[in-house]
Amino acid sequence: MALGSVRRIGPGTASALVGLVAAGLLAPLNLYLTHILVRTVPPVLAVACLLYLLAARGPPVEGVGTLPRWAVHALPSVVFLGTTGLIALSILLGGRGPAFYLVTAALSTLVFVQIAFVPERDLSVGLLLTQVLALGFVVRFAGLLGSAGYVGIDVWIHMSQYVEGILAAGSLEGMGETTYVAAPLYHLSVAAATLLTDLTPRLALFGSIGVAMAVASLLVYLTAARLADPRWAVFAAAAYSISDFVVVWSIHLIPTSLGLVVFLALLLVFVRIQQLGARPAHIALLVSLMTALALTHQVSSFIMLVLFGAGSLAQIALNAGQLKERFLSDDSPSISVHSVHGYSAFALGLLMLVWSMTPWGERTFTEAVVVVLWGSIGDSGLFDRSDATGAAEAEQGTFLAETVIPLIDHTGFLLLLFGTIVGSLYLLDRERIDQSALTLIVAAAVMAVFTLVPPLFGLRNFLPGRWFAFLYAVMAVLTAVGFDRLRRDCSPQVLAAVVLVFALAFSGGMVFATDATQDAPAFEEENVRYSYTPTEMTAMETIVETTESDAEDPIFSDHPYTTALNRYDGEEDRFAAATVDDDPPDHETTLYRDYQRDGAPRFATDDGEDHIRQTDVDEMCGTRSIGYDNGDVTLCER
Repeated sequence: MALGSVRRIGPGTASALVGLVAAGLLAPLNLYLTHILVRTVPPVLAVACLLYLLAARGPPVEGVGTLPRWAVHALPSVVFLGTTGLIALSILLGGRGPAFYLVTAALSTLVFVQIAFVPERDLSVGLLLTQVLALGFVVRFAGLLGSAGYVGIDVWIHMSQYVEGILAAGSLEGMGETTYVAAPLYHLSVAAATLLTDLTPRLALFGSIGVAMAVASLLVYLTAARLADPRWAVFAAAAYSISDFVVVWSIHLIPTSLGLVVFLALLLVFVRIQQLGARPAHIALLVSLMTALALTHQVSSFIMLVLFGAGSLAQIALNAGQLKERFLSDDSPSISVHSVHGYSAFALGLLMLVWSMTPWGERTFTEAVVVVLWGSIGDSGLFDRSDATGAAEAEQGTFLAETVIPLIDHTGFLLLLFGTIVGSLYLLDRERIDQSALTLIVAAAVMAVFTLVPPLFGLRNFLPGRWFAFLYAVMAVLTAVGFDRLRRDCSPQVLAAVVLVFALAFSGGMVFATDATQDAPAFEEENVRYSYTPTEMTAMETIVETTESDAEDPIFSDHPYTTALNRYDGEEDRFAAATVDDDPPDHETTLYRDYQRDGAPRFATDDGEDHIRQTDVDEMCGTRSIGYDNGDVTLCER
């Protein structure tokens, strides 16, 4: 009798109970690690598991709360009018800013409210998607067009050196010796767009990769619609569209951006194949997307490999007889398991082939990855508790920088994690598990480990910042499933509370997050700005062309200005970070810009570290003579 009772516990319920136990066991990690996620993930895990247990074990809800008729008709107009207002506001401000973000967060909240509470008879998926796309376009292009030049760091070398090199030489030889010779799809795409449209390379980049990133949330919608109701598939697209790391790769347009678009298309095709089986057209499309991703970006390609590996693990799990019996009762429909091992093997072989031909200094990319990863483990602090706990004590900042900003930066992720856990538990229910669902659950877990765990120990060779946008796609789909089921199982009051908290906190957290506002930080004196004014761009072009400097005698300024100057020029050592600590900089040639007085410039310290420190022209230039001055940027020489 007792054994039968245990056997009747579904995998979803069992997983929720395990999650509660895990949340309790993770709590003591606060004694060893001080990262904000160590303190916040266990409570989120516990709340998600508890909500699932309460909702799944209750009777289905007959009716749900909906918006009044006047709100159903008024809110779309409010969103479209507000989006138009954002365009005017960005023109007035010369880009984005705190007021822009506040309005964006409010409009995003209204979109989420419509998705959740519009009655079925008035639901228009097309109208909701149009609002999502319109808001996403304005958010992205206000950042792109509101900045002179480009936003970010790496884009400068990709555009100024590689794309311009291809256009000048008429072939890949113009890229010179770089790893991207074996992954040139991004550069060829932008160069082709430049030639076909007769636009400048900058505008061609915005009109090709920029537009693709603006509509990429449609791929998330199509993927989520295969597992959830269309209403909540729009919810997934809306959440993905304003996510911080999705926005950053929509304004910092580099190969990661194109890799993300290709990955989203590949995810959709892969889910479809697992649900309906492989057809020749689908196989050809999947292979084409694999090849495109391999020729676009190495990190994106590795994430693709993780996805296929998750698919293989899901197939093995469902084919295991004992596990299959737990997921299926006698009256449950049988599950069709489609083999995906071939795709995993092909992807692995393709990447090994491409990476073995990819140059990385004097090694191939494959050899370099092994050497760098192995060498970094010993220096990561992986086995040293003092490094993990003492890192936060190395430099004390303000309450805003140490507490408020990190909380804002992680709020969106934590809410997506909440939705992912709820959605995963529902998908593990006896009647709902299938191969594609299990693949997404495994992929989310593995990608989260790669993204979150290594940085806790100082290991960043997997470039975790590049993973989040890919992880968010899987999490958004699982979150859509979770809210879809909560709408059926929760009382109207509970559902309204959960949706409103999610809509308000997620919109505010993602829109104001540090990574989503690199072009115009919401906290200007705490976060570095990675965009430039027209006068800063003019100075960049003039100084690179008219000055002579090298690694032995560089020009010193702040980061990221020096990094952009080096990448714009193609010489990595012509410009260096000035040492501005207790005393004025003791350098022969310094470069001052007004941002160093009002913003959050990064300078080197006397002990070789770096910090944010404001300065002024008197401290930076001292008694040096003025070699160049355009009113915003000043070159000072001894």
